Amino acid sequence: MAKSIAAAGPVEGPWALPDGWRWAHMGDIAHIVAGQSPLSSDCNRDGVGLPFFQGKAEFGRDVPSAKNWCERPPKMAEAGDLLVSVRAPVGPTNYASERCGIGRGLAAIRPSERSARWLRYWLQASVNTLLEKATGTTFEAITGDVLRSHLCPVPPADVQETIVTRIDELFAEIDDGEAALARARDDLATWRKALLKAAVTGELTADWRAANSPTEKGADLLTRVLAERRTRWRAASTNQGKRYNEPPSLAANVLPTIPDSWAWTTVETAGDVLLGRQRAPEHHSGDHMRPYLRVANVMEGRLDLRDVKKMNFTPREYETFALKYGDVLLNEGQSPELLGRPAIYRDEIPGCCFQKTLLRFRSTPAVIPEFALIVFRHYMHGKRFLRESRITTNIGHLTQVRFLPMEFPLPSLEEQHEIVTRIAAAEGAWDREVLNADLASTLRQSILTTAFRGDLA
Repeated sequence: MAKSIAAAGPVEGPWALPDGWRWAHMGDIAHIVAGQSPLSSDCNRDGVGLPFFQGKAEFGRDVPSAKNWCERPPKMAEAGDLLVSVRAPVGPTNYASERCGIGRGLAAIRPSERSARWLRYWLQASVNTLLEKATGTTFEAITGDVLRSHLCPVPPADVQETIVTRIDELFAEIDDGEAALARARDDLATWRKALLKAAVTGELTADWRAANSPTEKGADLLTRVLAERRTRWRAASTNQGKRYNEPPSLAANVLPTIPDSWAWTTVETAGDVLLGRQRAPEHHSGDHMRPYLRVANVMEGRLDLRDVKKMNFTPREYETFALKYGDVLLNEGQSPELLGRPAIYRDEIPGCCFQKTLLRFRSTPAVIPEFALIVFRHYMHGKRFLRESRITTNIGHLTQVRFLPMEFPLPSLEEQHEIVTRIAAAEGAWDREVLNADLASTLRQSILTTAFRGDLA
């Protein structure tokens, strides 16, 4: 039977509690049943026809009825018992909806009247303390004795009920906020796709062009850009004695309409493209170890540099594969919906190179990197990269050969800057409105901390 909360003796806890509160071990205020592994045999005992729950975070039903128990009776949870996961993950809780057997991944807590919700919230608030006592190499787990000795703050019953009710109310508000946030994120995804499309078709800056008459037509802009490209290529020492090849022209009749002051060109004209260096065992050590970026580091519009690896790049290889400020990196191999995911390198890690799973786009003077990033983000969200890909084992590949001749919209540099400024302002406003996904969890933990220190009542 469950012990009364009032029956336990005084216990010293980690912090001072309000008058009338006290610390108690959970084993002194609740009956705790640690689950066991089911036995496989052909005979039944007390668990005939009863549901059996294994230790899962969602506490889903593992089998429709109890396993067969022969050598010992099953460990049972009663309807309304608080169930807690004691094996990886440690801490998730739920209530038993009916009498059932429980596996060794669970423990059942049968507290005194009206205190189940209090203990459930306390386990959520103090899960890190439980994790500190977990053992196991394959996965973490706590024993029934650890759970029984776990300290819990205990207020008078009326105060306890008041606090739990208030926690319920606050958590309900957070739940409503999370639901609204999920809807906002769905709206944001749709809105972002429309915004990026408007940016690369000229719709976003139609008012700007009306107030700032273009100084040249799109055809003149393209002629000038191609001439500058030809001049740069011939001036490069590595191209001496080689034949210059004009980039392929585009079929204008299959391209979206853009303003008269814009021009359609190719990725090859807009920038220089290179595939990264192959990762191989012989490069795992050497005298010239350097950091390099790979698919895991390139998110949409940002670099994740928490796990940057190194491999050997000879001085000549480094000259080829070194990244420069403003280089746009795109995922060459990725799940189809994220193929071509781009980000700009801004010297976050000096002396960094890149792996073969990435494409490097280094823009010409006619294109600012931030505008190229907008174009490539639009192509990712609009599945344009996917149409040029080849799929192998559910992974899409955007090869350099297919990437180079893709169409690229080209406005004047002035309008590119205006587009970049407007996109940054629009997305910045949304980012301030749409909260970080971790905020709800932080709010809940803050509420629980306040409640169990006696400040919420």
